[in-house]
Amino acid sequence: MEVKKKFRFTLGKKMVLMILVMSVTLCTCALFVSYRTYWNRSIEFYQRLGQSVAQTLASQLDPEDLDRYYETGEMDEDYFETQQFIMDLVDSNQVEYLYVVRPNGTGVTFLFDSDMETGTGGEYEEGGYCSLGSYVELVGDFAANLDKLLMGENVDPIVQQDENYGWLMTAMIQVLHEDGTMAGYFMVDISMNAVMQEQRSFLLYTGGLLVALTLVFTLIYLLVIRRSFIQPLQKLTEAARQYEGETGNVREAFDAVQIRGDDEIRTLSDAFRMMLAEIGLNAMEQQEMAVREQQMENELQLANELHRSMLPKELPHRDGGYPFRVCGQTTWGESTAYTFYDYFLLGRDQLCIILSDVPGSGISGALFTVMARTALKSQLSSGLPLGEAMTAANRQMYEMSSGLYMNALVGVLDGTTGQFYCINAGQPDPLLMRSQGRYEWMKMRSYAPLGQSENVVYQVIYLELHQGDRLFFHSRGLDEITDKTGTPFAQEQLRQTLNENRNSQGELEQQMEGISEAGTSFAGPSGQSGGYAMLALEYRRRDKAQAHCLLDAVPAQSGRLRDFLRGQLEANGISGQRIAALMVAVDELFTLCCRQAIHGSRFMAECAIPSGEGLVVLRLKGDMQGKDPLKCADGTAEAYAADFIRTKCDRVLIEHDDGMDTVTVVKRMEVSEAVGGEKRI
Repeated sequence: MEVKKKFRFTLGKKMVLMILVMSVTLCTCALFVSYRTYWNRSIEFYQRLGQSVAQTLASQLDPEDLDRYYETGEMDEDYFETQQFIMDLVDSNQVEYLYVVRPNGTGVTFLFDSDMETGTGGEYEEGGYCSLGSYVELVGDFAANLDKLLMGENVDPIVQQDENYGWLMTAMIQVLHEDGTMAGYFMVDISMNAVMQEQRSFLLYTGGLLVALTLVFTLIYLLVIRRSFIQPLQKLTEAARQYEGETGNVREAFDAVQIRGDDEIRTLSDAFRMMLAEIGLNAMEQQEMAVREQQMENELQLANELHRSMLPKELPHRDGGYPFRVCGQTTWGESTAYTFYDYFLLGRDQLCIILSDVPGSGISGALFTVMARTALKSQLSSGLPLGEAMTAANRQMYEMSSGLYMNALVGVLDGTTGQFYCINAGQPDPLLMRSQGRYEWMKMRSYAPLGQSENVVYQVIYLELHQGDRLFFHSRGLDEITDKTGTPFAQEQLRQTLNENRNSQGELEQQMEGISEAGTSFAGPSGQSGGYAMLALEYRRRDKAQAHCLLDAVPAQSGRLRDFLRGQLEANGISGQRIAALMVAVDELFTLCCRQAIHGSRFMAECAIPSGEGLVVLRLKGDMQGKDPLKCADGTAEAYAADFIRTKCDRVLIEHDDGMDTVTVVKRMEVSEAVGGEKRI
């Protein structure tokens, strides 16, 4: 089977085609410009001739004479003299026709015409449309200029072809009254047959000359291009085809290529020779680089496996749950810097958290991270106070560090009392949110990282947490995220993202995802982003005096709200039939609030029962778009529900503050009896 050879559009063919296209373009432009110049000059010459003849005739006629002949249509002695003068002008000048017309309607009325002839008696015969008063409809370019003719405006010469007379150019001069109105037009027809014949001859001879010159110069140019450009490139191409790697006789093939001259082709030939020398060096470098990349990939894989093994396991199951909620997340970066978080129990209600990173990479960094983590957890689990445990861990890491160190933030939460005490050794400040308020920075003293300096005495910082308080911790990697302008993400954007409703009111896992997405979006394609760890802690211990729960902003969650409120009332010894009215009012209130809430948002329900005051305070916090949920149209079911709420509650307060709306209802619960230490309402 014969394989057809693929047609190649070589560089030489491209050059020939380009030169031909350029030559044709230049010839066409030159011929067009020459023709237009010749034509314009011819028109100008004959236009001046026609205008000169018309102006000579205009000196013999007044506008009033034209008006008289137009209105009466009668010839007098002056008319015959003017007609004879017109015929003499035609005979003595290179013009075909000379006539005077009066534009009106859609045509013109003839007043004088050089075609009119005298009969045997010396009287003018009526020469068809040429006699005085003959009316002719305008066609062609004359009809296109009818508006100008009727207004007495200047009209450019008109050139057109007539079936009987050939090519004619008509030059026109308007005759105006003193007030500017039109009295008529002097029109001169000049034969353009000779001009058109000369133009055809001009185009033929000029075009032929340009084509001949183009062919001659094109051939000469192609010969020069082929010898000095195409042939050297073909030699270089053939030498390049002989390249077969290390076994080919490449250098001899390029040495055989002799380039005369000192131009870009010679430079290209020398560059090929230089390339051959560099190819050998590059091949060796590529082999070495492949070995290093494989080694780095192995180290990175090992480091990531060690890294994952250090992440904490879930806390053991406990009936009733823990008085706290903790969640962490690690985002991997391109480097092998070791960032991790950990949390574990020191006692039944004591939670220890660790957020740490070890700058560096490689196996040494991974091993140091594992040993440092083991040493730190060992000291924290030894029963020593937090300050002493951190000081002992620092000395132990310093002895085995070899220049490495660990940035760490360590804290312990007592779930029974809400006491949180921590030490910051090189990590950024955490953020604190008090009971569904707003996250704010916690300014705390930062000590030297663990293992960096031997003689460091760490001091503990104490913080008392209340129901619903949240703490957010992050490693330095999150601070290092920058946008294209170099602005750090943690400078202000981190706090703003945490305070968004979906993050501040959502679960801790949802909060982590929101921060991760915001960091990636903030960095963008041109920003910088490395690995980092985050850890969030929420204090959830239930309190008789005050407790809260999170609800989705949908009416179906009203049952969960009723169960929460009933449990809180019963925990304070409050029961009885009057609770039912409060439950109905709360259920209606929650439904009205859901109608105003943004889709997908959440509410925080907080119930406070101050001891000894006989009051129940319920707050619903969420984004209701700044609207009053109890403000409804009269006569509607919602309006009746709002009235019921106001009737059953002693006080209703609506507050709006920067994306957070709060509805507070207060109900006084009078004690009717006490049985067994429990209050019965």
